[in-house]
Amino acid sequence: MMKKIVEQHLAKLRRAEQAPEELEKLRRLLVERLYPAGEASLKQAKQERIPASAPDWYFEAELRRSGLWAMMERCYPSAQSQSQ
Repeated sequence: MMKKIVEQHLAKLRRAEQAPEELEKLRRLLVERLYPAGEASLKQAKQERIPASAPDWYFEAELRRSGLWAMMERCYPSAQSQSQ
């Protein structure tokens, strides 16, 4: 079953390589599926600047609270996380 699905998908891609309009059609369908058009609900976010006099642990705690700490660790691993 899976092999048949993969073969169909590869056949579509091969046809798309030969016909640029087919490739554009596939791209458009993919984007429409992944990013459906619609109204996004917006909500007001309260932002407060971290004072320059705040200690390092306060800045780190804010990053952890917001979920940005994990992203920063993946992009810029610290010496502590590399040693683990």
